Amino acid sequence: MSAYRKLLRALPALALGVALLCGRAGSNSALAAAPSYSEDEIEAAFVYHFASFVSWPEDSLGPSDFTVAVLDDDAVASDLERMLARSRLQGHPAQVRRITAIGQLGDARILFVGDSDASRLKRWLAMIASRPVLVVTNQPGGLDDGSTINFLVTDRVRFEISLAAARRARLNISAELLSVATRVEGSPIGSAVPCGIGLPRARPRISCSPRLAAE
Repeated sequence: MSAYRKLLRALPALALGVALLCGRAGSNSALAAAPSYSEDEIEAAFVYHFASFVSWPEDSLGPSDFTVAVLDDDAVASDLERMLARSRLQGHPAQVRRITAIGQLGDARILFVGDSDASRLKRWLAMIASRPVLVVTNQPGGLDDGSTINFLVTDRVRFEISLAAARRARLNISAELLSVATRVEGSPIGSAVPCGIGLPRARPRISCSPRLAAE
């Protein structure tokens, strides 16, 4: 099974359902959204399951709940609240925290930022650049503003990844997730992602040469 199909198969039926599992194996065409699901539901489902493809520094995960903070997107927050109810992420009970300013981030391990003013977003993300937080955005130039994963929405939902942002935050992104990103910043098309970068300790070593181009 391709990495992308594995990711999509993990998505809860609430968000995507069986329809999203069709399409060419290993291709971003598998991201085509079924008409009955909104962009918000799809993005919330991906945010939920990104946690399974990322590892955080051991000293950053205490005994508390695994918190996903959502800034400037009530629809995604609501979808995540339904998905995270009675769920566990990284072995911890999961919860959603709706915030209106970066100072409310607290101990959240994932931050999703919806549509936000670019100048404000860049300033906010600079404030937490070195903290072990997976920042996911949904706006043009999100990676340039400092996010680790940025959604690209055209006729379907895709995403791009910044290895530089991941390194600053001391996050390891699995080669499985890198292999299905539309673009991986910091690893030019045609080159291999250095082995050992982005491979969670708990996962077996797999190919270190992700396919970076779109379909």
